[in-house]
Amino acid sequence: MRLKLSRPLLIEYAYPLAAPIVALLLAFAAIHWELFERLENLTINWRFQTREPFDPKPDPRVLLVKIDQTALDDIGAWPWDRSLHGDFCQLATAGNASVIGFDLLFTEPRTDKQGKESDEDFAKSAAQARAVVTGFNNDPQNPNGAPIKYNYGKTKPFTQIEGNIANIPGQSVVLLPIPSLREASFFGFVEANPESSDGIRRKLPLLGRAGNDVFPSLSLQMLCQFWNVSPEKVHVLLGKEIELPTPEGIRRIPINEKGEMLINYRSSDSLKTITGHVNAVSYGQLIGGLKQVYVEGKEQPKEIPSVDGKILLIGQTAVGLSDFGPSPLEAVSPLVLVHLAALNNILTGDYLRVSSDWPIELGLLIVGWITLFYLRKKSIGFSILVPILCVALYLVVAVVIFIKSSLLIPIVWPVVFFTLLHFGIIVLRWLEEQQSRQQIKQVFSRMLSPEIMDHLLEQPGDIKMGGSERPVTTLFSDIRDYTKFSEGLKPSEVVRQLNIYFERMVACVNDNRGTLHKYIGDAIMAAWGDIAGASLGPEKDAENAVRSALMMRHRLRELNVERKVEGLTPLRIGMGLNHGSDVLVGLIGASKRSEFTVMGDAVNTASRLEGVTKEYKTDLAIGETVYALVQDKFLVRTLGVIGVKGRSKPVKVYEVLDDVKNPVDQWPVEWVAEYEKAMTSYFARDFRAAKTGFKKCLQKRPEDFCSKLYSDICDDLIAHPPQKDWDGTQVMKTK
Repeated sequence: MRLKLSRPLLIEYAYPLAAPIVALLLAFAAIHWELFERLENLTINWRFQTREPFDPKPDPRVLLVKIDQTALDDIGAWPWDRSLHGDFCQLATAGNASVIGFDLLFTEPRTDKQGKESDEDFAKSAAQARAVVTGFNNDPQNPNGAPIKYNYGKTKPFTQIEGNIANIPGQSVVLLPIPSLREASFFGFVEANPESSDGIRRKLPLLGRAGNDVFPSLSLQMLCQFWNVSPEKVHVLLGKEIELPTPEGIRRIPINEKGEMLINYRSSDSLKTITGHVNAVSYGQLIGGLKQVYVEGKEQPKEIPSVDGKILLIGQTAVGLSDFGPSPLEAVSPLVLVHLAALNNILTGDYLRVSSDWPIELGLLIVGWITLFYLRKKSIGFSILVPILCVALYLVVAVVIFIKSSLLIPIVWPVVFFTLLHFGIIVLRWLEEQQSRQQIKQVFSRMLSPEIMDHLLEQPGDIKMGGSERPVTTLFSDIRDYTKFSEGLKPSEVVRQLNIYFERMVACVNDNRGTLHKYIGDAIMAAWGDIAGASLGPEKDAENAVRSALMMRHRLRELNVERKVEGLTPLRIGMGLNHGSDVLVGLIGASKRSEFTVMGDAVNTASRLEGVTKEYKTDLAIGETVYALVQDKFLVRTLGVIGVKGRSKPVKVYEVLDDVKNPVDQWPVEWVAEYEKAMTSYFARDFRAAKTGFKKCLQKRPEDFCSKLYSDICDDLIAHPPQKDWDGTQVMKTK
């Protein structure tokens, strides 16, 4: 019997056609909302962090010289005498350093006599070096000051600039290095303010303006000196690129209309060591090592890197000295790493790029139309799953593209688009299916349990008499000595205690994705498989069934502790589990009165195995079909080959002792191995070896019933050898 509703025209055609366009317009209109920008920035941070393990090693030509706590301990409190920087320049020059860049401001001269001499020492040493670069930035105290005619000294502004230079960050009044340093060295713009609300510097100005004169940033100036590129040869196209004619070929650095470059952050962990080169060193350690080589004539210490041909970037990294800020990779990061990242990006051509929006928009429209028309006649669950998979695939593609090519594809607004698009159709489909569910409930509400009802509402095709064959694992559980348990109790008290027991036991079934099928007096019947919910496969279904039984064992112990406090008799149970690949599942019975259940030989065997637990004084027995599916997940021992009532063929039965991953009862694995060895000898008709093995087991666990049972059987078989057709089968007298 199938219930069919006429499908509204809205769901069939109108919504799938119009919704993608409307959703795209709504999502695109919200792109520049602050909330969306924050969320997009979070996804960008996440992509940087995801990519970090795959980051290439940094360019070995750059060496970060850290003014860190080690340097402060070695040299003394900050600020240091500038003559120390002069000594550093001399030593680095002796070591053939290519460029020495200070991410520091030397804009104020020292006023005392000793200070003036320190400034002069620094300037003289800088003049002797191949190239020294220091920083300049805007004057925060005089942002709107009148234009000043500066003497730039050795540094020359860029002249080939296309675009509106007013967009370049800067002002008329700036803080330049002291005059003596201007004559001896170069300077570059160091200001980099975060634009996003999260405080992360995602862009670095490669250009800085002093009035109408445009200069390179600190990092760009260092590279110009490294490649010996004069300012008049640099071609700036605002909104596109900075073109540098270097000995390695033309370098084109992508910039926006403000002259800013997107920073392609890489792992700071990779600064530590690459192929024998140290990419970061403490200022004090480096100057000390250089002194040993070029002043004292000693060999260079192994832990001190060579500066030969290197670009040296000196910056503060000690907490309390430097300005710190967040980066996509670290919550707190020294700002000198921003310039370091820019140097590495340009040297390696490792630029961060942003994709255009129109290919994404076109692709989303096409995918939106395809998925909406495809899902028109699918279930709500499937209609939810497909968009989730599409979004997940889009996220994976976005991350992979970012890892492979440093291309940023927008994530937030496309996800919002797809969510809006499919949320509407799901609501419409839900309203339609609610009407269908009500019709099914009216027909079957008097015939089925709530679990089966929910299943049939999800799978209306199962509403047919006779059922179908499916792989199912079945569990039967029964209270031992139920008559003794209920004797002398009022019926209401028996019901109360049973309800408490059932509540605990059924919870174990539900917690492990099982289906309660029925109560048979004090017994419970449950099943796992494609019955009233999605199957996880025969192996996982059987594993869940066994875990449910182990949980019932442990919950019963807890319940018995409570019963003892109340002065009640403790309960004992027996559980049997069996699996069948051809269990009949469906509506069984007459047309006016039917039952949704499972049945078949495998189900009957599970019931018989519950009875086997009585014979072997255990509480949990599983058949060989279950054992084959779960043997590596649980600690199991053989109970025997047993002929059960109702079956002509014997069944090999096992006892589940514990969970392998999360053991509770602490069965010694060695003891179980010894027991199994004895069982192997038993079935091989080596009864003396078997008896010896069972005796060893009894010595360690005298209370073990099975070891005692088989030890006695071996005695009997030694005294009265069995027939040739003996196979070790034990025939059960009870169900």
